[in-house]
Amino acid sequence: MMLKRARKLLENARELRDKDRLREAGNAYTAAAHEYQGTVEEHTFPGANHPCAATQSLCCAATCYRINGDEQRLQNRSDLGILLAEDYIEYIDTVDFDDQSFADLRRGAWPEFIGDLRTIAQRDNAADAYDRAASIYQSAGYWEFCMSEEEHMRLASFFVDVRRGLGHEIPEDALEKRPLGPTFSEWIAYKREQLPDLLDELEGQGEWPTGR
Repeated sequence: MMLKRARKLLENARELRDKDRLREAGNAYTAAAHEYQGTVEEHTFPGANHPCAATQSLCCAATCYRINGDEQRLQNRSDLGILLAEDYIEYIDTVDFDDQSFADLRRGAWPEFIGDLRTIAQRDNAADAYDRAASIYQSAGYWEFCMSEEEHMRLASFFVDVRRGLGHEIPEDALEKRPLGPTFSEWIAYKREQLPDLLDELEGQGEWPTGR
């Protein structure tokens, strides 16, 4: 029931974005995050997890509030997302897994989420989180950006959603559209350079249509 409600809230949020009702859209994304997180009694890794969906929803909520000029909710939702990610990172650090498995790479998604949330909230320490993510990716070796892993699918989806909201035509050779993806190191370098300016442009535009 909670997952069904969360998905419905996400659909409502996207409809509200297209109606330029960003405060309400942010509220719907926030409610969806609570629904996803409310299903979690114990963390799992590397299995499926709902904190990932909750954290992405809070990225979207914070973005809506930033565009709408609601600084208090922007910072609050960013804090909530960061706390979820930090809690999950602490859990992952207690789990044993093969060093050369995708689980090792998936650890890097969580500081990457923190980097995104700090960037959305225009905080000075986003680079620290991105550096931590990059270090995890580099230590795991030369792997492609695996869009089939839920965490990285959600990270890429948020980035693409921002670009589409600006009406950008995303070239087929863009990193986020390559079928096999760039390396993780290439991806994070590309995103940390692009995302701040894209969010500034989105804020200046004053709306965040879904582009659908």
